[in-house]
Amino acid sequence: MSKITEKKPTATTSMPKRKTKASIVEALLERKDGASLDAIGNATGWQNHSSRAFLTGLRKKGREVIRYKNDKGTSIYKLAPLDAIEAKT
Repeated sequence: MSKITEKKPTATTSMPKRKTKASIVEALLERKDGASLDAIGNATGWQNHSSRAFLTGLRKKGREVIRYKNDKGTSIYKLAPLDAIEAKT
């Protein structure tokens, strides 16, 4: 009988990135146009208060979350680029 062995990831082989809700939201916030609470909720299934709590968590981790209102009066959230944050320190 032969054993079938599965290849274990090594330093030379990369694992595919896990698609977590956090990574989805961060990708939305890093877009040029940012994201509204509705867009975050639609992408994750979160309610508005959960989306706001996640944004607070990002701020506590040291990320700069920028909020502005678009022409319709909807709040839009964006993440400041990491290089801009590192330049301030």
